[in-house]
Amino acid sequence: MKILVVGAGATGGYFGARLAQAGHEVAFLVREGRAQQLAEEGLVIKGFNDSFRLTPPTLTAETLKDNTWQLIILAVKHPHLTQVIEHIRPAVGDKTFILPLLNGMDHITALQHHYGDRVLGGLCQIYATLNSKNEIEQLTPLHRISFGALAPAQQQGVMTLANELDGVGFTLQASQDIASEMWEKYLFLSTLGAVTCLARADTQRILSTSGGAQYITTLFNEVLTIIKAAGYQPRPQVVDHLLTTLLNNQTPLVSSLYRDVMAGNVSESAAIIGALVERAAVTQQSIPVLQACWVQLQLVKGGA
Repeated sequence: MKILVVGAGATGGYFGARLAQAGHEVAFLVREGRAQQLAEEGLVIKGFNDSFRLTPPTLTAETLKDNTWQLIILAVKHPHLTQVIEHIRPAVGDKTFILPLLNGMDHITALQHHYGDRVLGGLCQIYATLNSKNEIEQLTPLHRISFGALAPAQQQGVMTLANELDGVGFTLQASQDIASEMWEKYLFLSTLGAVTCLARADTQRILSTSGGAQYITTLFNEVLTIIKAAGYQPRPQVVDHLLTTLLNNQTPLVSSLYRDVMAGNVSESAAIIGALVERAAVTQQSIPVLQACWVQLQLVKGGA
């Protein structure tokens, strides 16, 4: 399959490299500096169970021509989305599917405004990082992409993609309810990001304090109330599992949002936390703890 991966960081680089390793025709749309780096050093994957190096084809916004692709995977952060929407235009044809792996939900509306039913629902789960040598390190065995139709007309295309991508080097699942899965990831990720950023600590340390469990539960319920008002139909077993995971004091959890904020890097706080606060304002919901987190994030370097 002919696949364009937008972004070659820890997420895009990892999944794109695995797709290329499985024999698919993969190119990366990246900035000029990253393209030069990949040409000189290659794309190095330090997998949890294996390691490999490849030198993939790269394109930049200036070199991407009217040459359409079967699948475009978006693996960028929210601050770059507006720019990427325009950059990929020459690559989108009548039979192209766009699979965004961004966090949150608002990017779907933005993409659909420009590309309509070309846009699928999708999410990924991986713990990976780009180290000081520009190698992508997979930190745990988890490496999964779930994708699915957001409209009935996409169902056949989703099944075709699933069949053509069978046997890649990670877990790939065609979901029957991708919208619910995306809301549930948003529930978990935003709660984890909010509790750790506001407390400046991982969940294990938070849970060791008096009131820590109540603090996490309160924030979780605030987020759940917001996304229910936005259309999420709760799946009780999944919701219970997510909260239980957050309240597990044996595992210190932090989010990518927390890591970015603590490092002073550009973060996705506006798309993850700010967007929830905006939704709550529309429906006049009381979210005092989440609101406090958002105030703090707007004041720190890289926070908003």
